[in-house]
Amino acid sequence: MLMWCLRSVFGYVAPMICLLFGVCSSDRCHAQANDLRNAYDRSTKLVEADNDASMLLFLDSLEDRAAHSDNDKILYDLLRARWYRHSGRKLEAHHVFDSVRIDASKHDPFLSYLLHYQHAKVFKDLEIHDKARMEALLASAAAQRNSMADEVLEMDLLVCEIDLNTANYERALDGFHGALERSKASKHVEGICRALIGIGNVYYYQEQDSAALVYFRQALGQAGGEPGLTLSAILNIGAAMSYTDGAEATVSFYRSVLDTTAEGSFPSMKADILSNLASTYSDLGADDKALIEIDKALEVYGSARDTASMAQAHLFKSTALWNSGRKGQALDEVLLCRARTKSTDLRAKASAKAAMYLNDLGREREAYAMLSEYAALNDSLAKRKYGDGIAKAQIQFETVDKERRIAEQDKALQLAAAEDRRKSLQRNVSTGIAALLVVVAVLLWRGLQIRKRLAKKEHELHTKNVDQLLSQQEIKSINAMLEGQEKERDRMAKDLHDRLGSMLGGIKAQLGALEDRVEQVQQEAQFKKVNRLLDETVGELRQISHDMAASTLSRFGLEKALKDLRETIHISGRLSVELSVFGLEHRLERSVEIAVYRIVQELVSNVLKHARASELSIDVTRSPGRLSVIVSDNGIGFDPAKPAEGMGLNNVRSRAASLGATVQVDSTPGKGTTVSVECPVVE
Repeated sequence: MLMWCLRSVFGYVAPMICLLFGVCSSDRCHAQANDLRNAYDRSTKLVEADNDASMLLFLDSLEDRAAHSDNDKILYDLLRARWYRHSGRKLEAHHVFDSVRIDASKHDPFLSYLLHYQHAKVFKDLEIHDKARMEALLASAAAQRNSMADEVLEMDLLVCEIDLNTANYERALDGFHGALERSKASKHVEGICRALIGIGNVYYYQEQDSAALVYFRQALGQAGGEPGLTLSAILNIGAAMSYTDGAEATVSFYRSVLDTTAEGSFPSMKADILSNLASTYSDLGADDKALIEIDKALEVYGSARDTASMAQAHLFKSTALWNSGRKGQALDEVLLCRARTKSTDLRAKASAKAAMYLNDLGREREAYAMLSEYAALNDSLAKRKYGDGIAKAQIQFETVDKERRIAEQDKALQLAAAEDRRKSLQRNVSTGIAALLVVVAVLLWRGLQIRKRLAKKEHELHTKNVDQLLSQQEIKSINAMLEGQEKERDRMAKDLHDRLGSMLGGIKAQLGALEDRVEQVQQEAQFKKVNRLLDETVGELRQISHDMAASTLSRFGLEKALKDLRETIHISGRLSVELSVFGLEHRLERSVEIAVYRIVQELVSNVLKHARASELSIDVTRSPGRLSVIVSDNGIGFDPAKPAEGMGLNNVRSRAASLGATVQVDSTPGKGTTVSVECPVVE
């Protein structure tokens, strides 16, 4: 281990020696930036491996270099502070980060990013979320200024995670969606997966498990077989499925993943899935199956020498054994967990469970010893939490005090600036008095000009109001006229249907009776023709009555009436009519429905009479506060600039004006016609 550490340190120091003696001076800045990043990456590996001895040796080598380089001095402070944070000394880490000062003109830009990023992590650990978010945003800004795309994405995701932890779901969701779009644009696989999982967790935390499952599955599809991303997506899918589909479906999912994973590939991922599968079996009460799966996971963890995961697995196995009645084996497993773990928290849990098992087995003395160990470990954890709480409180106090001192300094600067302004005012007062008369004269002249403009605007406004009143009066008159027309249509339709219709029906019945009795009618063809004409007259009368009364419109609404109209005018092979209706599930006011229906009728009539079209499209869409009608055909078209003959479009415009709607006609000779009507609707 010592030899590996020396090689790691020399790998960083050797390039720095080249810089010290001027080797490759033409690429000095670029080389130094790479050295800083390489040093940071090496320290990251040492921290993640919990290799404190090697990390201290590495920091010592950096400290020697710090005397000759400002960049190295800052890097040394930042890495030392990060090691403090990893060791649980969060307050010391904060003090180091807070003391670092970076000059953008002198120091490498990567250091500015690193300072804010690591400081954000300290604040996040201490649950000072507002400061953590601010530092993450500062790190993102530093990365953006220096075109560090990956680091910008990393900070954007960190900000989203902070928002998620503080239950600011709407802001977190927006942030994750933005990160997802940027990741897709740059084809950044890790960014895409983390953003999708983040979106899924926003829904999962709000118990919208079905929506969460959609995004977790997308993340699995995007992971591309990368073990860490794939495992994260799989475990999140399993967690969501346990709520949406139940534990049995979750078992099937884990089984399918394991069956499709090649033998020997990604053993750590496979072991974690086996552990979750065992936990799911335990939830189902199938402890025997859970034990089979956890033994498989233990075998893989043992091959990888992953003692931390083995300890967790032993603790779970002890519970499954105890539940199945194998109490002696359960005690052995919990003692294995206690022996193998380095985590104080897990050791405390193992000690508490061992004490419970021993007491149940009647081994009170050993149970008491385990309980005492649990109490000591629990006290240690409590002290650590208390220390974190003290650190959090002290940092918050120091932050408030620092902000107070900054505010006092700002106030002093403001007072000094005010004093300077007062002196300047005294120096300029004589000049001001001399200029005052000129200013007053100019103001008087401008006042007169403003009054003239105001008088002119008032006159224009009065004229506009008069025109508006006249327009409103005209619209009221049109509405009254249309309402009268509709009432007259209804009356005539009833009279035609009830009176003339019944009379024609009686004549038809009489002719039918006469046909059976007359045997010597020589003009049988003429009789049939009269009978057929009478049938056509009755049908035409019924159609006219329905058209005038719009009974379908009154009973079933605009959507059904439009469908009936479409069926009436659609002629297969000659005129293809397409009707599209959206948003008419709820009825409109009767006057609006009638006016819109008559507008569509008039436009369709124009097409049938003049357009010589083979295709006709009717589109009626209702959106909040608006109703849109579009009628288009592929007929001969016309020139809208020329005066129109007939009353078709004039009737359309009149009815539209009664609704406060606007009409737009788009037509070109030989290229068809489109008429659109936009109408406001009161919800």
